[in-house]
Amino acid sequence: IISMPKEVYAHSIKTCKKNSKIGILATEGTLKTGVYNKFFDKHFKLINPTKPVQKNNVNRAIRLVKMGKIKDAEKAIRPAVNSLIKMKCSKIILGCTELPIAIFAFKSFQKIKKSKTFLDPNLILAHSSMMRYKGK
Repeated sequence: IISMPKEVYAHSIKTCKKNSKIGILATEGTLKTGVYNKFFDKHFKLINPTKPVQKNNVNRAIRLVKMGKIKDAEKAIRPAVNSLIKMKCSKIILGCTELPIAIFAFKSFQKIKKSKTFLDPNLILAHSSMMRYKGK
């Protein structure tokens, strides 16, 4: 079993400065359990959105993606991303499978992979799985 939060943390150790702020956008359940904090709190300051931003933007964007309203989800998530950037987060973890869809809906796969702001746990886990499969 490969731990997604652990793999995202291992990736972050390679690509982020120690003690930097890293934002996390995820479901309220993910935030409450602290599954990412267990790893990130050792070397980084993990920043959650404010409760109003979580409710009005993150939860809403997730719901809209599930409803197939991708353009609306993209608009809904923007304030959440901007708020974490204003808080000086150097990276933002997209800790819910719907969030990369909302953010990258109209961008190419290559653009997603080259993003300097976002950490997509799904892509990181897929890469890690392939590396393990290849024995690296």
